[in-house]
Amino acid sequence: MPIYFWFQWQEMEAIAVKTGLSSEEAKKAVKSTLKKAIKLYYNSGLTPEEVMDLIPVKPIGENEEEIKNTLNTKLLGLFGKIKP
Repeated sequence: MPIYFWFQWQEMEAIAVKTGLSSEEAKKAVKSTLKKAIKLYYNSGLTPEEVMDLIPVKPIGENEEEIKNTLNTKLLGLFGKIKP
């Protein structure tokens, strides 16, 4: 399932470059952020909601339901087609 994340990581790197980081700095920043985010989400002992509430600013929060809907529609639709 990494294909559902790769384009997002690529876009975050591109945005980082647009804000002044070098390509290598952008890759390093995204990679480091992802590692720490995964560790926090899965190893902190907090619930997913508690983890997500740690950062009060959610720049794409208004699009969250749309993103969830897209994932559910596409992935469950695909599963329905391949399910034996």
